[in-house]
Amino acid sequence: VAVFAEPDKKPDAQKSDKAAKSDSKKKKADKEKQPAKESSDQEKEDAVLGGIPDQQTFYGLRIPNFSPGGKLLMLFAADSAKRIDNRDIEMNGLKIEIHNDDGSTFHVEMAHSVFNLDTRILKSDTPTTIKRDDFTIEGQRAEFHTKERFGHMYGDVKMVIFNTGDDTNTDQNSNSK
Repeated sequence: VAVFAEPDKKPDAQKSDKAAKSDSKKKKADKEKQPAKESSDQEKEDAVLGGIPDQQTFYGLRIPNFSPGGKLLMLFAADSAKRIDNRDIEMNGLKIEIHNDDGSTFHVEMAHSVFNLDTRILKSDTPTTIKRDDFTIEGQRAEFHTKERFGHMYGDVKMVIFNTGDDTNTDQNSNSK
């Protein structure tokens, strides 16, 4: 994965030292208003995804998303990614791991999807599968809001809940004397 970044811009030569310090304090205050994770991860994602030239395909794209404490929250892994316009990245063979605070992990698989850099929304127009240890959900289409970590599934949606090991069969319990 190649990461591209813009070169640092030099401060305007016309500004006085006092004005430059004032601007620096404003920028620092603005950064403190935003959570470090959100700003940092979004900048990293933008550097990777924004660095993909138009109509060029990258293979084996992996983008991790960490908490401020360094814990892995999400991992995007795509077989291929292609920038289709200024704001959209088309991905094939996308697999997402979502790690929750309770220790559970969701696995999302999308054969084809498009990620919008402006809205941070990932949409799939192909069958999508979400798996966790205790269930599987399959739908015809999906939409995932990466910033909020919230999603929708559309079309013929099916959910299978696996045996959790809890024997709650009331018929068996009521027949024993």
